[in-house]
This record gives sequence, structure tokens and C-alpha cells, in this order.
Amino acid sequence: MMMEKRTSRQVMNDYDKYVMHSFVKSLQPIVVASAKGATVTDLDGKTYIDCFSGISVVNAGHCNPKVVEAVKQQVEKLIHCCTYVYYNTPATDLAKKLAEITPEGLQKTFFCNSGAEAVETALKVGRKFSGKHEIIALMCSFHGRTLGTLSVTGQAGRKNYAMGPILGRRSFRTGALLLQMQPRAGIPWMWFAVCKDGR
Repeated sequence: MMMEKRTSRQVMNDYDKYVMHSFVKSLQPIVVASAKGATVTDLDGKTYIDCFSGISVVNAGHCNPKVVEAVKQQVEKLIHCCTYVYYNTPATDLAKKLAEITPEGLQKTFFCNSGAEAVETALKVGRKFSGKHEIIALMCSFHGRTLGTLSVTGQAGRKNYAMGPILGRRSFRTGALLLQMQPRAGIPWMWFAVCKDGR
């Protein structure tokens, strides 16, 4: 099926009409057509350095050949079977590898679809195993757009909605706390929640 060639302005107009993006003040006036490595190219052929790294989704680079080949091989065998319904080899192997490279005692992995879901899980696990309900979060932080993650997001502008009460007992602090899973053994950085001692 041939797609009609559209100008950047036409795409931006359609995007504004059909895609919800009211949670940000504005979008960059660029229509990304392709990307490779650390750069993105717009519909007009102009190339930009992607300092966002796809909001940390493509830390290995856009269209990294190893990632592309691994994805191709996997989707030719299995795209999805729900790791909460069936056993499967890829999830087993990745969870085992994560248990091997994370600190001792962290052995179970909860696979999820987004950073917001990982943060929601961390909030629940923290409450469950600490027995406490106060949440300490950083000023100027961003954790997602769900009710729970907005509650611990330290940006008042992102919570300026008439949606009722958010989670209580929160405390925002200044400072820096950085937790990062470094790429190792061919596993890229990703969102995941790990539980201690198999729970």
C-alpha cells in the first residue's frame, strides 16, 4: 500500500488533531522520518542529534544492528504469549541473567510494559515490605502519568488536573539519587522491578 507523501506541516496538523499530547507544553517542530545511531532525520532530510535517546528507550542507538537482528530473529519465532499465562524461554533466560548480574538476594524479575508500571510496582513493593506508607520523592522528578506515578512526580505543573485526590503521605526532597542498570552481557538498560529473596 502506497502512502501519500505529506509535508511536515500536514503531519503536524494531523498529529495535533488525533494524538493526545496535552501533558507537555509543546512538541519540537520536527517530523522524524528515520533514525540511525544517535541521529534522527526529518521528512525534509535534515539530520539532528537525538540528545533524548528516545527518552532513554534507545540507549544502544537508533536501529542498532545487533538489536534489529535480535528483534527480527525473535519476532519470526514468537512475538507475545503473556509471561503471566505461559512459560517461555526468552523471559526465563533474561530473568536468570538479571539475577546473575544484580546484587545478591535480588533474584525475581517483574517484567512490565513501561517505566510507570515499574514505578507503580516499586511503590507497592515498598509499602508491602516496609509496612510504611510515606513516600519520599525528589523535587523536579518525573515518574509517569498514572495516578500513582503522578503522585510521586515532583513537578506541580504535571499534576495540575482536576482529577481528584492523589496518593497521600508524600514528601518531596531536593538532592540527587541515581539508580541505573548499566548495560552488561549484551542486555541493554531497561525498566524492571526486582524483588528480594524470591518474593
